[in-house]
Amino acid sequence: MAEQTALPTADLIDLAAIDRAHAAANKEALLEHARMGRTVSEWRDGKVVTVTPAEIFARYGLDEFGREKTA
Repeated sequence: MAEQTALPTADLIDLAAIDRAHAAANKEALLEHARMGRTVSEWRDGKVVTVTPAEIFARYGLDEFGREKTA
């Protein structure tokens, strides 16, 4: 049987790009729920907390309706 060699996976995987993609997907999912008026449950400080749509919008610098804040 031929000997298998390990691929240099550390050189092939861009972990920063994976983190950015995950953060973008998470943001979009949260905003989608908020736009539909749904709350989201999160784990925070050892407890499950409910996050309101207004809190989600505020997290991303949007007004209570999900629009960019005007000056």
